[in-house]
Amino acid sequence: MTLPPRQSFVLTGQRIEHGLDQLDRLYRLARERCPDEFIAEETRELKALYPHISVGLIDSLRAQIADKLDLPPEVFSRDRFSIHGCGPVGLHDDFFRFPYVYFAIVVAHSGRLGLVNAEERAVPHRPGDIILLDPRAKHALVPAGFTAEEHPYDSTHSPVHDEALQFLFLDFDVRRPDLRSRFRR
Repeated sequence: MTLPPRQSFVLTGQRIEHGLDQLDRLYRLARERCPDEFIAEETRELKALYPHISVGLIDSLRAQIADKLDLPPEVFSRDRFSIHGCGPVGLHDDFFRFPYVYFAIVVAHSGRLGLVNAEERAVPHRPGDIILLDPRAKHALVPAGFTAEEHPYDSTHSPVHDEALQFLFLDFDVRRPDLRSRFRR
């Protein structure tokens, strides 16, 4: 018996309402403080931004995500919060790096990039969109209109400076049992 493919991500259709202005501020800071950390085919933790993210913003994100997804706020731990940037990324999974969690992502900037699985065409995300991602499943981040297969892999892993090809997101790693039901087809 063949198992169906794992659902890569869930576009929740939800969006944060408070702190949207902070997302653009963080993106502008990332371009200033980490200009070479938006890498093609890689996701980087942008540690230089942590001093510019208040505990109040993190707590607001936790509360809003929990409310929008009807989950207890403690599922989204401050200790499991991070901020990341990348350029376009081909189809891959992160099974070995993150076997025990799902990601609850708030998009800060997506340019014209969108998450896809192996079959879909990319549609850009809006700042504030809440997306759940299964790092064990195959996913890609490619320019709008492209499928993962059509995305030209950048073997140089060079910095990406074009705003349209940069992606910045805030993330809470969430224990798999706490979000597993959201990934059932």
